[in-house]
Amino acid sequence: MNELAKKNIECLAEKMKDIEGGIVNYVNKNGNQDKTVYIDRSANEELILAKEKEGRMWYLNSRYNARHAAKVLADAQGEIHYRNIFILCGLGNGMYLQELLKRLGDENIVIAYEPDPEVFVSLIENVDMTESFGDRRVLVFAEGINTNTFSQYFGIIFRYELIDLSKFIIAPNYGRLYAEQIQEFHDMCWREANMLQGEKNTLADIGYEMADNVIANLWNMSKHSTVNELAEYFENAGVDTENVPFLIVSAGPSLDKNIEDVRAAKGHAFVVAVDSAIRKMLEYNIMPDMIVTVDSHKPLVLFEDERVKHIPMVVCGQSRQEVYRQHKAKMFVFTEDEFVLYFYRHFGHDIAPLRTGGSVANNAFSLALLLGFKKIILVGQDLAFTNNKKHASNVYEESGISEEDSYKYTYVTDINGEQILTFRNFAMYKDWFEGVIRDNEDVKVLNATEGGANIKGAENCTLKEAIARWCNVSFNASIINNVPDVFADEEITSVYDYIVEMHDRCDELNKSFNEEIKNYMRLKELIAEGKTGGSAFNSVMKKIQKFNDMANREPLVHLISMYSSKNEHEALEGLYEEKKSADREAMTAADKGIALLEGYKQGCELTKQAFEKLIAGIV
Repeated sequence: MNELAKKNIECLAEKMKDIEGGIVNYVNKNGNQDKTVYIDRSANEELILAKEKEGRMWYLNSRYNARHAAKVLADAQGEIHYRNIFILCGLGNGMYLQELLKRLGDENIVIAYEPDPEVFVSLIENVDMTESFGDRRVLVFAEGINTNTFSQYFGIIFRYELIDLSKFIIAPNYGRLYAEQIQEFHDMCWREANMLQGEKNTLADIGYEMADNVIANLWNMSKHSTVNELAEYFENAGVDTENVPFLIVSAGPSLDKNIEDVRAAKGHAFVVAVDSAIRKMLEYNIMPDMIVTVDSHKPLVLFEDERVKHIPMVVCGQSRQEVYRQHKAKMFVFTEDEFVLYFYRHFGHDIAPLRTGGSVANNAFSLALLLGFKKIILVGQDLAFTNNKKHASNVYEESGISEEDSYKYTYVTDINGEQILTFRNFAMYKDWFEGVIRDNEDVKVLNATEGGANIKGAENCTLKEAIARWCNVSFNASIINNVPDVFADEEITSVYDYIVEMHDRCDELNKSFNEEIKNYMRLKELIAEGKTGGSAFNSVMKKIQKFNDMANREPLVHLISMYSSKNEHEALEGLYEEKKSADREAMTAADKGIALLEGYKQGCELTKQAFEKLIAGIV
């Protein structure tokens, strides 16, 4: 790559660290292939790009006046709301992005997607894109380079209340050349949006419960390992993750037909059960090597068998506190929570997240990737109502398929190519698997469920066939008991001091919330008096911004917002709808800010009480 490309990459890497490695890998892998992208000049001597496909040359910019065409595309977006998010499919020579940015405000965001990595490399080698790429409003994703990192950024870009304000733009000729890639990216965007919506709805429903678990589990977490230690131990111990398969046992209805076959994999695979599959496995006296449990409200009946307490378990901060307290075997913690991440990093320890599409089986799959396994077998992963059943027998006492719940259902394609009924969220879990399998080409996946939804990218086979093909190397899972705990004995006292410090910090934050409410009240007075441009108004706005900066840095605010998530959901709903005037919009924002802070005050008190309960239990 030339110096201009390096300059463009350096600019992008400042905010998207993974993109440099993705570009280098692509160039190293494809550098010797025949070119299909060419540099040309428009009628008025502008640099433009062209793509050769099926013997025809397709221009990605106007051959006559590329700048004018880019302006027309940008102007076609019409009136722009100050919180619109634009998803631009197709960079061409960069002018589409440049012209769009000129028309946007400070609060707008652009997700720029290039479906052809060869086009992207040609662009950065021939056009100085540092101004656009360096713009804080821009994130860039190129197919085959860094789209596998998209979900890491999506939650930062989007809030659930902004989803309806997003606009999808397809640059000229891109729809003809890259229809499949653009459709996949479109689907990925809305899949992530739906998951984000689901997460927000979950927070509104059970945020209180999740925050309670995080605080209650802090002390127990400090006495166990993290998934980071597990991954490091596997690497140092020389576990043959290239050949030993990672077998995920889920609780789909097809598990009834092949549960006995799981026994044959023991000792030749790392057999990991999701929490809902435990009862079924123990019914057949099959002990998994590890259990993964995530949900803050998972039924405790799944864990009531005494044997469960002696099986190593992967948990997160939000997992049920009752499970933490009663467990006697090794536990490995991952993070789904900002406060837990901050807690570990405060003591100089790192802790990895396990990506998920909403299902604990997704978390288990991410664990396999973190540990470096290259062969993954799925069992009981129906993700559909096989034989009109939702789960295997002896898992839950559950109702059947009902007409009144029809709004929760949809259809997907099963392993035989037929349509099969499923939950909408099950379909999202399936989509997640397909996306991650597509992004990890070096990992092979066998779907040995023997029923249910077809998972693209996974090869369908019976469990007997999967075991015969892949379970040929011995594996002693008991080595995980040798993984060291994350905190040394001398650090435990510091953990207790930190917990007390967080308890005391609640009082300080409550004072800050009261002061901020006063700022918003003063802001409303100034708006009502029409004094929105003077020094008094600017002074109040600076105080509000200072508070917002503090709140964004403060780890406890995340916990507090979980306790008050229902208030937050209601306060932010409709905040970014069009208003008749700027003053009216500002007044509405102030009202919602006050409502949000009142919720934070309640959440702060609940957070303090939870820490008091934890401290009393430790003492």
